[in-house]
Amino acid sequence: MELQNHKAEFEAAGISVFAISYDPVKAQSRFAEESGIDYPLLADEGSAVIKEIGLLNTLVKEDEPVYGIPFPGSYLVGEDGLVEEKFFHREYQVRATGATVLRSGFRAAVDLSASPHAELTDGDAKLAATFGGDGLAFMQHGDLYVRIELAEGLHVNGPDVPEGYFATEVRVTGPDGLRIGEPEFPPTAPFRIEGLDEQFQVFEGGVEVVVPLISALREGESVPVEVEVQYQACNDRECFLPKTDRLQLDVPVAALNMPQRR
Repeated sequence: MELQNHKAEFEAAGISVFAISYDPVKAQSRFAEESGIDYPLLADEGSAVIKEIGLLNTLVKEDEPVYGIPFPGSYLVGEDGLVEEKFFHREYQVRATGATVLRSGFRAAVDLSASPHAELTDGDAKLAATFGGDGLAFMQHGDLYVRIELAEGLHVNGPDVPEGYFATEVRVTGPDGLRIGEPEFPPTAPFRIEGLDEQFQVFEGGVEVVVPLISALREGESVPVEVEVQYQACNDRECFLPKTDRLQLDVPVAALNMPQRR
């Protein structure tokens, strides 16, 4: 259902959508009709292909009713038939939002202008936090994109800094039932300040930190998410006093996508 709801966004990124499961053709056909799905559903009865390409969910035991299911995830296959990107979860109950698959999994451009968002400007730095999706349903994964934009000529330190300086840190908190993953930082670049012996690893110009969120919340209208960002801006001559800024955004609790009986 998530793919169907965001099919236009995938197609706008030049990606054709299809899905594969171990369900038989009749079950696939019935599900597609009940759910209004109009992209191809491929039936892999007996999980032969799922096993051959190494996707069998080995956490599910043979005596369980859902044995044969693959690990949940997505492949991006190029026109040459080779896999270019993949985006998977360990738990079979977890599904990612369409925007998260596109942006985090496939590195595709996606419009998040209508997504939950918060921003502030503090001197020479602009901070923003944007959720990768319209909302977050039970056992759904969506990434939070936390961005620091700096004035020209400035940079912020990476996670590892010499003693006496301050690393860039992103801390996300939310209600019980919101699972918050470790922040994922982009690569840093080496940097030296003239006259100092220390070498720094820095983010120049701007940095986007990705924080995975998985909801175990079934009730409520929204999930309040608080973001705390610590950073120390520097130029090629000096480092300024560290700052800590806070953002808050509310991510709507999305309804589970269930087939609609006709």
